[in-house]
Amino acid sequence: MHTQTVSKTIVNFLKSYTPFCTHALTMQMNLPTLNANDAHMEYLHEQATKNVTHFINRVAYKAYGNGAKRKPNKYSPLIITTIEGTLNTYDTNRTLHAHMAIGNIITPNSNIKTEEQLLETIKTEWLNTTYGNKNILVEKMHSTGWINYITKELYNGNMDCISWENTRIPHAALLI
Repeated sequence: MHTQTVSKTIVNFLKSYTPFCTHALTMQMNLPTLNANDAHMEYLHEQATKNVTHFINRVAYKAYGNGAKRKPNKYSPLIITTIEGTLNTYDTNRTLHAHMAIGNIITPNSNIKTEEQLLETIKTEWLNTTYGNKNILVEKMHSTGWINYITKELYNGNMDCISWENTRIPHAALLI
């Protein structure tokens, strides 16, 4: 019961940032989970986390240049990240994948000014990561439903599906 309460609290916290999120992303990785034991799955999850970190850093740099490093609370995309697929080791086609809700990226301070530039940046930078593959889905985000979807593994007991290392909330930028 406690896990359900914690899961609900986390989801509600993440939903509070939905008004600032503009796009929903799903990106597959070349990290198959078939027959992975616990130790190997931990390794795969670690690699997936590093892969997503590299992607986020590249997108932030494309959008805000060095400002993303110097003043990340102001010049950084808002990104809520989950990494899924660690609960499925029996499906031959299953790979680890990342879901993201992003915002604060097409702004007056950003070098990314259009939807087309954003889509091209996401595609290019994801494919330039070690494990990113061409299965990339980017859609406009319109409601809190995306947060419910990307956190579904929380309710199945996977408290590690939220990638806190890759969730960025630039508070100063959201107050402008």
